[in-house]
Amino acid sequence: MTTSASAFHVGGPEVMLRIGAVSVSADRGEARTEAGPWLADPAAGVSRGALAVACDDVTGYLVAAGSPPGRWPVSLGIRMDFLADPPLDGSSLHVTGELVGRDDRGAMTRGAVADATGRTIATVIQRSHLIDAPRTPGPHASPRILDVPDGPVRDQLGLVETAPGVLTMSPTLLSANGMGSVHGGILICAAELAAASGVGADGDLRTTSVDITYVRPCDAAQTATFATEVTHRGRSLSVVRVVAANQGGKPAAIATVVLQHI
Repeated sequence: MTTSASAFHVGGPEVMLRIGAVSVSADRGEARTEAGPWLADPAAGVSRGALAVACDDVTGYLVAAGSPPGRWPVSLGIRMDFLADPPLDGSSLHVTGELVGRDDRGAMTRGAVADATGRTIATVIQRSHLIDAPRTPGPHASPRILDVPDGPVRDQLGLVETAPGVLTMSPTLLSANGMGSVHGGILICAAELAAASGVGADGDLRTTSVDITYVRPCDAAQTATFATEVTHRGRSLSVVRVVAANQGGKPAAIATVVLQHI
């Protein structure tokens, strides 16, 4: 079974990050995404975490392609490691995913992002479990979000610092997946930007890894907060814990972000 781009849910995150040419089977997936100036960030330098949207899509949809009817995969956790910055020149990146193993409860997948020269710039491991899905994601993005500016991802998502160590994201179509929750890749992206802001980075750090656990859906129709706790700050390495939550304050996702000085 192969899922073409026409059956793939194209939502706000996919439009914002120019994700397309998606092909997914029950054991492998691939997609293309553009890397342009919208990935530049004043704190993180480059939003490496934005690559998580395409990685989450490719590794998640291949689990869906091999799942029984009426069952839908939900991410339990994702780990991403970064080897280099994505380019900012608008060039295309190749995103691949493959099945590691599956059972009746869920699956493990892994993937990678390569630049135009074939060099691997990021890797991903995802664990997911299956739920009884009340519906499948909608087929296409709203026409209201098809014209996306080239501004930084931080600005497009409306991420603003509302307290020391806290970024807030108001409801936006650019963050939502087809189920109405904040896309798992967007939670990684926002956690990275929150971590960079939390350590007071000024573009002199780069994210080397993000390890995130999803504990409950983050409602895209509500304001989301990303609260940081710097657990280690050294000369060359910082470790930041980021908790994403909706207005009720209960955690939706908990991430550990590791950043290194360049």
